[in-house]
Amino acid sequence: LYIHIPFCEKKCAYCDFTSYAGKENEIPAYITHVLDEWTAVNRDLLRTLHPRITSCYFGGGTPSLLSVDQITSLVHGLFPGGFPPEIEVTLEANPESLTLSKLACYQELGINRVSVGVQSFSDEHLRLLGRLHSARRAVEVLTMIRDAGWDNASLDLMYGLPGQTPKDFQRDLNRALTFNFPHLSAYCLTLAPWTPLKDAVASGEVSLPTEDEILAMMDILEKSTERAGYRHYEISNFARPGHECLHNLAYWSLSPYIGLGVGAVSYLPDPPPWGSHHENPKPLGTYASHCRNKTWPFLHRNPLTREQALTETLLTGLRLQRGVSLQALIVRFGKETILRILERARPVIEGGWMALKGGHLKATPQGIRLLDTLILELIPPDQR
Repeated sequence: LYIHIPFCEKKCAYCDFTSYAGKENEIPAYITHVLDEWTAVNRDLLRTLHPRITSCYFGGGTPSLLSVDQITSLVHGLFPGGFPPEIEVTLEANPESLTLSKLACYQELGINRVSVGVQSFSDEHLRLLGRLHSARRAVEVLTMIRDAGWDNASLDLMYGLPGQTPKDFQRDLNRALTFNFPHLSAYCLTLAPWTPLKDAVASGEVSLPTEDEILAMMDILEKSTERAGYRHYEISNFARPGHECLHNLAYWSLSPYIGLGVGAVSYLPDPPPWGSHHENPKPLGTYASHCRNKTWPFLHRNPLTREQALTETLLTGLRLQRGVSLQALIVRFGKETILRILERARPVIEGGWMALKGGHLKATPQGIRLLDTLILELIPPDQR
């Protein structure tokens, strides 16, 4: 179960997520709409599927922007009897809005995993990204989480930032590893269209690192995390054994998921054999109108074709370090289809970019850096 919290105090310069700044006054009504959607989903969509919830994720936006009363109201509305036992419950947080009282509230509610968007320990890089917190505040919050006894916490870093050198990133990563969190996410900056940072780069106001510098940062990331005892289990994620993010693993394994809130996407195995997607509208007003009028997007799901299901399986499964199971692909899509995929994969396998190992097709450490390009090699042009 994914719940999207689209509210931010300020939108970051690189952000193209569904998020809105300066609309905190709309949070109470939004919580009501999400709970109404959850009621309708249970009544009209999930009743015949009998699902078992294995994880719950509050993403954003900035979920930690919600007050103690607001997050309590949302959680109690979603799960009146409390979260199902032993499920992973994650809440994303930003340093400027996370407090000790909120952390205590999360623990009391049964939220057992917190993910903190640090991005950098450089005040200059944080300024260029449009982040509201300082490096000092990030350190204070990470220390607060550690001292509060959270044994399942994650922090996010970014690299490839304007003006960033490999030495700068090594310094950021070393600082992050001192907190000994069991999970680390590290993302290379992507310049999304229509964002202020994209415009600043295009105008020459700031410049990005060279390709060689970014490759050097990737080397630093892989070697430093391995030395620190982390396993590179997904393209941008590293974890100590037993602390992989179960929620995201479900996405990458194409397990069914339900998304609530603006812009949230859902995937269900019904109708068979390939399942279906539905997506909520992104504008706050449009989503609110759907909720008020009970015109739920899940009533108009989009069934996947065989080709779409295969493409999605490759796009998600190859993000994982273990890759995709050939036997599972054969069972779902047939031997002939998989043989054609392997034939298309032969050049990249021979080039050392992908490998067949233990009955799985996977990207090599060299190939993981060019994964999007490699996947296109496996998919016929008319299906991309």
